[in-house]
Amino acid sequence: MTSTSDEHKKAGNAFFSSQLYDEAIREYSTAIIKNPGIATYYTNRALCYLKMAVYDRVSTDCEKALEIDPKSVKGHYLMGQALTELKRPEATGHLRRAMELGLDQKVAYLEEISTAYRKAKKQAWEVADSKRRLEESDLLKYLTNLVERDRQRMLELSKDDIDEGAEAAREEINTIHNERQSQIASLFAQANENGKERVVPDFALGKISFEVMTDPVISPSGITYDRTEIVSTIRKLGPFDPFTRQTLREADLIPNLAVKEAIEDFLKNNGWAVDF
Repeated sequence: MTSTSDEHKKAGNAFFSSQLYDEAIREYSTAIIKNPGIATYYTNRALCYLKMAVYDRVSTDCEKALEIDPKSVKGHYLMGQALTELKRPEATGHLRRAMELGLDQKVAYLEEISTAYRKAKKQAWEVADSKRRLEESDLLKYLTNLVERDRQRMLELSKDDIDEGAEAAREEINTIHNERQSQIASLFAQANENGKERVVPDFALGKISFEVMTDPVISPSGITYDRTEIVSTIRKLGPFDPFTRQTLREADLIPNLAVKEAIEDFLKNNGWAVDF
């Protein structure tokens, strides 16, 4: 009797549980051949590839799964993880979508999605910050060369002067341009020093959006949320904590004053963080 696609999927699951990923991939691939319209077969195979760190194949399988089912939480989640490892900027979009869909569908692995989303967002921030540093470095070189060319131009104009004040004038030119070089170097050194501190602490970030919280509140389960995002979630999905599944009403939320004060102190010295 010919095995069905679902039987091959179940065989793949058994191999996966035993960490026999090549064998699991073979079974999931057979399931796909028998029934190519099931998104789960592709995401199951993608998870095997993720375990084996074959990220381009994870991406390919997730892309196909999302063509079949655009609301596949697992498809967006695995795609986001693979793109994070590939250092692709699209990772945050997929993981944000996985969070949204995961909340709607009440998936059990919301915490794992949250962790992956935080990792991807921090990576995207680091890439952008690295680009900023490089641009600042290029600008420093440009301004330094500009001052040096101006120095040489002025010295060239005065080279034929032979009166008694000519040498003093040339010394003044050098002094002025040396000061300008020092000022430029000092400004960029300060910028780089500030740049080293461009890390947003986890306590400042909302649990759902991973943006800097403006009104942190704590739930009975001990999780701190930004008030706007948790109230919106409760009103949309019902009166329960999206991470612990415990009953949660708006009245249960208590302002987390300690976290609010810590965030305010952090923002006083790190105004750039509002754009995180």
